[in-house]
This record gives sequence, C-alpha cells and structure tokens, in this order.
Amino acid sequence: MPGIINWDELWKATHAGGFHHHGRDGQDLASHWDSKARGFNKRVMKNPARATNQVATLGLLSHETVLDVGAGTGRLAIPMARIARSVTALDQSKGMLACLEENMAKEGIENIRTIQKSWEELAEGEIELHDVVLSSNSLGVLNLRESLAKMDSMAKRAVYIFTFADRRRDDGFADFLRGGKRARHHFGGPADYLVIYNLLADMRIFADINIMNWQSSEHYSSLDEAVAEWKEMHEIPAEREPELREFLSGKLTESEQGLCMHRHHKQAMISWQKDQPASEH
Repeated sequence: MPGIINWDELWKATHAGGFHHHGRDGQDLASHWDSKARGFNKRVMKNPARATNQVATLGLLSHETVLDVGAGTGRLAIPMARIARSVTALDQSKGMLACLEENMAKEGIENIRTIQKSWEELAEGEIELHDVVLSSNSLGVLNLRESLAKMDSMAKRAVYIFTFADRRRDDGFADFLRGGKRARHHFGGPADYLVIYNLLADMRIFADINIMNWQSSEHYSSLDEAVAEWKEMHEIPAEREPELREFLSGKLTESEQGLCMHRHHKQAMISWQKDQPASEH
C-alpha cells in the first residue's frame, strides 16, 4: 500500500523551477554550466583533502568500476580513479568535462571515461553496468523516482548519493541571494535527503543514511579576488556588488595566504548495497 505522502510529487512541487536555468540570454542548464565551468573548477578543486576523505567513505576496491553521475570537473572522479579500476564521468556540460580532462592530464590520470549527457538522457543499457553508481549534489532531475530506479538498476554492488542536509550550508549566503533574482533556489518542504530517503523506502529500497559534518577553508589573495569570484559564480548584478563586498568582508579573515573563509555544512550520504537484500521481518 503506498504511503500517505507521494514523495516523488513532493519533490517536483518543492523544486518547481529549479531544474532549468533562467539566467542571462535564456541559457539552458548545460550552457549555463559551460559558461561557469572555469570558475567552478577553480573553486571546487581548491580542497582535495575533503574530496579524498569523502571518497574514503565509499570503501572502493581496486577491481571496481564507478559511474559518477553529474561528475562536474572531477572533484570526486579523480580521487576515485586512483583507487578503482575505472570511472565513467557523466555530465551534460561540455565545459565541465573539458576541465575534468585537463585535471586528469595534470594528475596523470588515464582511467576516466567522459560522457557528455544528462542522467535523464542516458538510457538504461546504453552503457555497461558499474559496480558503484554515485551522485554527489547532482540530482537536479524532475522525475526523482525514475532516476533513483535507474541508479539502482545500473549498479552491481552499491549506490551512493551525497546531498546537503541543511539549508545553512552557505553560512548565510542564500539569505543574501534571496534579496535578488536567485530567490527561486529557496525551496520549502522537507530537506532533500528526507525526500530521497523516504521515496526509496516506498520503492522497497531500504537505504542507510549517514549525516556528516564537513569543514573547509577557501583562500583568496585579496577581497577584490573574492568579490570577483563570487560575483561571477552567482551572477550577482553590478548594483549589488557593494552589498557582496560588505557580506564577504564579514566572512573573510586574515591568513598566511591572504584572506580565508572558513566554511562548514552538514551532508547526508544515502547508500544501499545491492548484495544485501532487505530482511523480510
């Protein structure tokens, strides 16, 4: 008997408008990330230790293959490739994958295959099954049930989903953005990890969930560099630059490398093992 709450419909309702980019020049989502790829890569690749620690929670083995859904510029794909036999990096953005391939070359990594396609566009059977299927902050899909079922069907050993567990992960930056055009990113309803977890339960997939605390530091040579980077990534209009400068001034502290922003957030890891069927009792 289905539950009282339709978690798939709740997902759609609370994420209405969040799956397409409505920014400058009418860009679609792939084109948007193409234009942001360089700046995004610079930011996310600053903290390799965090990525290494995140990958360590997966328990990858040297003979395993991994499908990284929404791989971006390779923040996790690269450290996973150092452990696993191979990684397939799937992303709809050509710009993101171009950065990933450059990062591979810098790191001497050769066992990552890139595929430019969204998760929704990838048909079951289009590529081989992988031992592990992973999605890290990349489930920007409208049909959540369909996407989760596909992840389950394409994994031989396990599925891992990382998603933010709190809405204060940005240390107040969403509150700043809410005063501008990006207010559409503030969704009501339960946190995403609860919707995903409960929908999986309705699908008779009994997942584990682990809430992890992450801390990181972002370094900038000057306030001007920080303002320019955040302004570009979040498309802050020129008239709000003084507000952005004031906001960042309150977050940055002096360090040996110039200025530093200490960040922290909670992240949920939802996972299930394919070789451990649920108990009947």
